[in-house]
Amino acid sequence: MAEYPTMTLWIEWYMIEGNRVSFYIWNNLPDPTGTGKRFGFPNTTILEYAGDGKFSFEGDYYNPEDAGRVFVDWIKAGGTRETPQDRSLEGIEGWAPEVPEPAFSREEIEEEFEKYRKRGEIAVSTGDWNQWADQFTEDAHYREHHYGYFQSQKEIRDWINGVMQPFPTMEFPVSYKFIEGNRVSALIPNILPAPDGDDGYYGFDVNTILHYAGNGKWSYEEDVYSPAEAGEVIGRWIAAGGVIPSGE
Repeated sequence: MAEYPTMTLWIEWYMIEGNRVSFYIWNNLPDPTGTGKRFGFPNTTILEYAGDGKFSFEGDYYNPEDAGRVFVDWIKAGGTRETPQDRSLEGIEGWAPEVPEPAFSREEIEEEFEKYRKRGEIAVSTGDWNQWADQFTEDAHYREHHYGYFQSQKEIRDWINGVMQPFPTMEFPVSYKFIEGNRVSALIPNILPAPDGDDGYYGFDVNTILHYAGNGKWSYEEDVYSPAEAGEVIGRWIAAGGVIPSGE
């Protein structure tokens, strides 16, 4: 943070499961224009506590392109290292919908999350991403940190069918998950299988956030990750012999 003395951090929420903690954090730069313009971007952080006041692991998940764009816009607007901090800044309004209330039982959410995971496996094995899209409410929102913001089940369906067709063998094992109320935060590596004769690892981590709305439906998903890392992984996979189907 010494490099960015005017930046402040605001924790929107955190969840604890065992020795792990999941945070949703806003990185905020003060408005140099005096007009109330926002210059901020979110990241998620996962920590593993080792005892004695020490953490043994920290993972930070965000889109570096978003961060870079915010900094460039801020500098163009007149931001400098001398711009005073604004510790009143929180999250950007409208970024994500409110978590549905009241909370459903943890047992129900655990069960539905397992169905969510299995629907991904079915989609990969059959190519049917429609059954995956069916698990969202009609008015669901989906924020994807590279592809954008989708605001209905139909938009989610159209997008997922297009974006996943080139990668019919990608796997989505769940490393671990956090549940609090109707919110789920899960670390889900996206892994491409090593080409024949290769033993390399071709995966990148995605922190997926879900809001459960009841009746087996999700009303929100957000995927937090680095698109640059994803592109690098896919490039290495292709160079090692991985093949994207032509679709013919």
